[in-house]
Amino acid sequence: MVVNYLEVCVENYLHKLLETDPNYNDICKCEQCADDIMAMALNNLKPYYITSKKGEVFAEYSSLECQNHAEVVKEVIKAIEFISKNKNHE
Repeated sequence: MVVNYLEVCVENYLHKLLETDPNYNDICKCEQCADDIMAMALNNLKPYYITSKKGEVFAEYSSLECQNHAEVVKEVIKAIEFISKNKNHE
């Protein structure tokens, strides 16, 4: 099975930010908006594909590096702000 490990990272950061950051208390957190936010963030990040548990361990280690962390968080925040102002629903 081939997986883009950044999907896991983006999803984790997205949920963490939406749950803990008071700046996002009033935005829509429905499944459609969450999916739109993830898609937008992932489209702006270079994919990181893994195929095994060994690859997953390496990816987790790699994702802890400051630059990777900062880039993922930056793209998630940009996507949250854009989608919250441009929802695909009423």
